[in-house]
Amino acid sequence: MTLEKLIDDYENNEENFTHFSSSIHSLINALLNSSSIKTHSVSSRVKDRNSLQKKIEKKGKYTSLTEITDIVGVRIITHYSDEVDQIADLIEKEFTIDAKNSIDKRASLDPDRFGYLSLHYVASLSSSRSKLKEYKKFSTMKFEIQIRSILQHTWAEIEHDIGYKSKIEIPKPVRRKFSQLAGLLELADDQFIQIRNELTNYENDIQETIQKTPEDVSIDAISLFNYVENSDFLKKLEQEISKAIGVQFISPTKDFLSDFTKYCDFFKIETIYQLNEKLSNHKKNIIQRAIDLHSGGSQLTAGISIFYLFQVLGSQLDSIDDIYNFLNKMNLEHEDNRYESASQLYEFGQKAGLKAH
Repeated sequence: MTLEKLIDDYENNEENFTHFSSSIHSLINALLNSSSIKTHSVSSRVKDRNSLQKKIEKKGKYTSLTEITDIVGVRIITHYSDEVDQIADLIEKEFTIDAKNSIDKRASLDPDRFGYLSLHYVASLSSSRSKLKEYKKFSTMKFEIQIRSILQHTWAEIEHDIGYKSKIEIPKPVRRKFSQLAGLLELADDQFIQIRNELTNYENDIQETIQKTPEDVSIDAISLFNYVENSDFLKKLEQEISKAIGVQFISPTKDFLSDFTKYCDFFKIETIYQLNEKLSNHKKNIIQRAIDLHSGGSQLTAGISIFYLFQVLGSQLDSIDDIYNFLNKMNLEHEDNRYESASQLYEFGQKAGLKAH
């Protein structure tokens, strides 16, 4: 088939390619979601006319559009390089893979480490899915799936932007820099995986550590969340608040507690043990502060007692100006109301006998 006929065939079927691209995109997203695999992004495209024409002219071998396997393409970008294999397993399970035209560039990378790591599949719908009404018209169509990590994608985009297609086109000193950068990106990918795994292990172990040696557990977003979720003392305290003001406590989110770490830092509360001690020592005033601030809602988020603690500690500061500076630094209260709130906190400290004499 001549170039003109191939292009005519493409133009006559362009709408079908677009529908196929959209369907595959949606299907892959659904498969990833059902498998609980989180990705950075999933995108799809249909090769435009100019790109297709250049490819046909360059290869000079195509006799029909069915031989061109990347007219429709899907790119899946993961956060971590080890997730590439997880997604690859899913793709192999859900689609029919054209092994002859697929390539794992991670295995074929040159020894000098030039180039980018990625996994390319040429695939088509499985026979069972092709029989479904919504996919039947796509049963003979192939598409390309590209899977890479976000750092691998960064490399590929920069390489593409520079415009060199092979290493022999690049001067040797520049080629050396490319090789060094490729190694650095691979190392960074590995380090991110280690960080993720260490954080996972930390989250899994932190509850037991808090129970056994709370004095050794530093305040951070993970330890604070775990303390709020599992502290018997905090639960009893908030049960008393619940009775006092008639509210129910709902489970916290990490986002809700995220600012509490900087409040702890301000008051030099460094460990879970110190936090628990402060809560215990100021229990009466925390409950009173909860009563004072209650605006009539029926729910509060578990862990709010820690916020009330910061209010109590703030009320102990020497002057209204000091309290105002605390509220300002922590970005608490609306700016227009900040000085008034500082005055109210100061008065609370006086009434509660928290001021030094």
